[in-house]
Amino acid sequence: MSWSKQEILLATGGKILREGREVVFGEVVTDSGKVVKGSVFVALKGERFDGHDFLREAARRGAACLVVHKRPGVFHLKGAAVIRVRDTLKALGDLARHRRNMVAPKVLAITGSNGKTTTKEMVAAILDRAAIHGKSLRGRVLKTEGNFNNLVGLPLTLLRLKGRERVAVLELGTSRPGEIRRLTEIADPDIGLITSVAPAHLTGLRNLAGIAREKGELFRGMNPGGLAVVNMDDPWVRRLAGSFKGDKITYGTSGEVRGESRVSLGTQGAEFTLRAGSGRQRIRLKFCGEHNFSNAVGAAAMAYGLGVDLETIGRGLEAVRPFLMRMSLETWRGIGIINDAYNANPASMEAALKTLVEIGTTGEKIAILGDMLELGRESGESHRELGKQVARYGIDRLYLLGEQARRVQQAALLAGMEKGRVVIGKNHRQIARIVQRQVRRGDWLLCKGSRGMKMEKVVEALKETGE
Repeated sequence: MSWSKQEILLATGGKILREGREVVFGEVVTDSGKVVKGSVFVALKGERFDGHDFLREAARRGAACLVVHKRPGVFHLKGAAVIRVRDTLKALGDLARHRRNMVAPKVLAITGSNGKTTTKEMVAAILDRAAIHGKSLRGRVLKTEGNFNNLVGLPLTLLRLKGRERVAVLELGTSRPGEIRRLTEIADPDIGLITSVAPAHLTGLRNLAGIAREKGELFRGMNPGGLAVVNMDDPWVRRLAGSFKGDKITYGTSGEVRGESRVSLGTQGAEFTLRAGSGRQRIRLKFCGEHNFSNAVGAAAMAYGLGVDLETIGRGLEAVRPFLMRMSLETWRGIGIINDAYNANPASMEAALKTLVEIGTTGEKIAILGDMLELGRESGESHRELGKQVARYGIDRLYLLGEQARRVQQAALLAGMEKGRVVIGKNHRQIARIVQRQVRRGDWLLCKGSRGMKMEKVVEALKETGE
């Protein structure tokens, strides 16, 4: 979809500094390397870069319009129009909100401390098989890709709308106060879901109450004509939903939509009965772990709130599979690996340990864990609790990496683990070499840590050392 100069001015409240040669422009980009002829280049300023330093390159590549908040020298900007705004990051969000309103899809927004991405993928898989008002949604569902869930990523996701989409499934992430409020303002969701409230990003959000306030901005910012999807098994989410004035649909143990009679299938996932109203649907889920069972029921509730029938919900949930480094399962030389290295916080760590225990194995259960980052003042206690959990769940061996490894080790030993079964490594490769010498066929490994720890490198190095 193209942009007119007047549309950009209307959406952003900007002012023309230079008219330029064109009055109709192409797509919005924020990376000068992705500029093509006719692009609108928005010059964002980050901590390590300033897009204003790349205006000349953007113009050279063919940008027809430059959106800035600094007055640039116009020399060497070729024929590009220049529009000045007060804040280019805000302008990017405003352009996305304008595109969202022009295309007018149903917008489903998901936030929470854990399970956002999994729930988003499940919802998208369901909707791609669904129909609304008799019209198929196949190929007409936009979803957040990768980690495009912040103040830059979410607008870029909405700016991918081309005009034929009928639904947008968006993930909203945050690490500091105010982000969810702004993301909600941009997305203007019709249906909103908070998966959970748990310790994460405490460096920016300070404590659990701060996390709850931030996540709660989704319900507070939604139009009263929207629908809130409420996880009744999370006390914080129940409390946050109390102030929402619009309609609600609940899920969980006591919710309107609930999963019953769950049976673990080990590495094959789980089976359960989805119940909503008087309807029931038996579903075989390819995801392991009780937490993914909860994610699936939440996704089902969101789709059900949009009007999707249980049979279609079941087909979508059965089709979706785990994704890279998020509880993905693989086998290597008779050894099972749970690669959950994408990220970690206290709640997701415990959920992953429970999943490791739940998988039936003839060998040992081994945890390879990196630090949980961004926990602020709670970091020390959270890592000590992690060590206790590893011992409590009966994990056979524990390998640790990071600045908090000593705390985890001490807590695990005090809780009863044998000294020789808790090892701190200097780096990914050293851990891989030690594990490779000790692991046996039938063992299962869990590899997990915060994104900054890059714990997937242990799995990569392990495979290299075993060749």
